[in-house]
Formats: sequence, C-alpha cells, structure tokens
Amino acid sequence: MNKTTEEEHKGKEKIVKLDLSNSVALSAKIFFLVIFILTAVLQPVIPQSGINAGQHSLRIVFYNVENFFDPYPDTTTSYNEFTPEGERHWTEKRFQLKRQHIYKVIAALGGWEPVAVMGFAEIENRLVIEDLIRKTPLKNDHYSIVHFESNDHRGIDVGAIYLSDRLKLLHAEPIHLKDKNDSVLRTRDILYMKFLLAGDTLHVFFNHWPSRYGGLLETQGLRHLASSVLKSFTDSICRVSLSPNILIMGDFNDDPDDESIRFLTDSAGECGLETLTPVPMYNHVKGTLKYQAGWNIFDQAIVSVALSKHSNGLGISSQEEMIFDAGFLLEKDEKNLGYKLNRTYAGFKYKGGYSDHLPVFVDIYSTNQ
Repeated sequence: MNKTTEEEHKGKEKIVKLDLSNSVALSAKIFFLVIFILTAVLQPVIPQSGINAGQHSLRIVFYNVENFFDPYPDTTTSYNEFTPEGERHWTEKRFQLKRQHIYKVIAALGGWEPVAVMGFAEIENRLVIEDLIRKTPLKNDHYSIVHFESNDHRGIDVGAIYLSDRLKLLHAEPIHLKDKNDSVLRTRDILYMKFLLAGDTLHVFFNHWPSRYGGLLETQGLRHLASSVLKSFTDSICRVSLSPNILIMGDFNDDPDDESIRFLTDSAGECGLETLTPVPMYNHVKGTLKYQAGWNIFDQAIVSVALSKHSNGLGISSQEEMIFDAGFLLEKDEKNLGYKLNRTYAGFKYKGGYSDHLPVFVDIYSTNQ
C-alpha cells in the first residue's frame, strides 16, 4: 500500500469512527429527551383501582384552569381583556399554549387510563373545551361535553367533559344562583349532571362559588347563598331517592371549616354530606392555592354518606381527596419560601404557566363493573 492510499484509508476510518460516535451521541440525546418528556408528563399517580380485587374505579377531577379564554372578541359582553388588543394581550399562541398545558395536566392525572369526568372552572365558552378535546391527543378518547352559558359578569362558566363510552349521561342542567335582594347578581351557575355507572346512579355537582374579591365579610353572604341553593337541590334528591350517591366538587372560595361549607355538611342522617380530607400527593403544598405566604383549600370534594359508606352500589376508594401537586404545576417561592403556583398570569404580567389553582380528584368504584 502506497503512502497516499494508506492516508486515505486512515482518513476513512476516522470518518467512520466520527460518524459512529455522533450516532451514539445523537441516540443518547434522543433517549434522554424521551425519558425527560415521559417524566414530565406521566407523573406517578395513584392507580385508578378499587379497594378490593375485581373492582375498577373511575377518576373524577375538578380543576380551576385560570381564565381559559379564546383570543376572539366577544360581542355579547363588555369584558374583553383576553384578546390581542385587550389588557391581557391574549393571542392565539398564548391560547394554544394554555390548551396544551391543560391537556398535559389531564394526561398526567389519568396515567394509563383517561380521566372519566373532568369539571372545569373559569372557561369562557364551549369552544375552548371543544378545542381541548379535538385538537390535542384527547381526540383519541370518547369525550363528550357538558356546558351551559352562565350570566357571569366576566363571561366565565363551569363546564365538564366525560367519557361517553364509560358513563351514560341521564340529565344535565345549570343551577342558577338568584338573590331576592339583588336582582342584578351575575355569577357562575352550579353544573349538575346525573350519570348511570354500572347500573347505579351518580349525582355530580361542579361549583365555582362567588369570589372574595371586595372583601371576605362583604362577600360571605354570596357564598352562603350558593351553599343554600346547592343544599336545597341535594335535599330534593334525598327526598325522592334512598341513599343517593352524590359527589360535589369545585372551587368554593371558602375553606372546609368556613360557614358556607359547614352549612352543607352539618346535617345528619343517611343523606348527610361530608367533606373528604384533602391530601397532597407529593407533599409539596398545604392547600390548593396560595396567597402570599398562606395556603387555602378552596378546591374541595364533598360526598354523600351513601357514597362514603358504599351503601348503594358505588363507593369512593379513599376518604381523601387528592391534591395533584405535581412539580411542573409549581415553582419555588423565593419570597415566602416553599412553593407557589406556576400561574398563567401574576396580576397583569404574563408568565405562561398553568393555573393559580391545583386540581383535585377522587376515585369512584363499582363492584358491578
């Protein structure tokens, strides 16, 4: 072999080694990227399984998603902050990122099985839910929508999606909050749904009660009104149904020991209601939302005694509501220590995060499935 041929041969060997080295490095990068994505999205969650063998549970979630608006002006209301020209400078790109964030939360909550029922607070309209289940991988599941336009002054509603191949929707309606002393009250409705699950009936209420904006004491009466209206509705169910299965979830803008919640849960008997113990999954938090250094548990789950005791076909897998405090929903709180919510907005400053609330969930099971 002459000198030129030998140098060419060594050069080719060097190129081959470099190509192999680059290929291995690229493969390693792809591998770790996949692991990172799976770790971020498929957070470890409590398995959706019943207490005993042979039982199968369905996960029911409530999530205040913090202003899930589309970017289009709404001619039916004077509130249009969430548009490109509005004070929030809400664009199509920001809307799509918000939609993707909400999908990521739902995917992580479901794990290997899709969430069965998901209630939302602070959605603008039916369109944003349709976009969520049609333009994300949720389109591969059999989700149907329950939504009614409310009279809220900002145009936000309560809505829900459910797996129509797992549950049969028997009835749905909005429950209006009307104050005889305030004819111009404009707030969110309570969303009521009645499902048939494995031959048993489940009554579900999703709530977003009036906020504390304007002062705690000044707005306390509005939340007591919401509690009274809801209590009247559940009492009517209990009068006509023996040991009904009732699940109440929502952002109540009150804590479990506040008067409005105690009004719901202080009644005794088979049709009594009880608040589930809130438990964070990863022990990152002490509530579902944080104001300055203090945590509140505004997002709660309340169940009937029948559902709690599994006395009418259905039951809850735990006497706890789980607070889904996955790491990607939080950020370090440098000022007040610990963690705070990874929000979409902090005041009028866009942060591009998820929400100012954490989702909560319960698992309901039936031995008839």
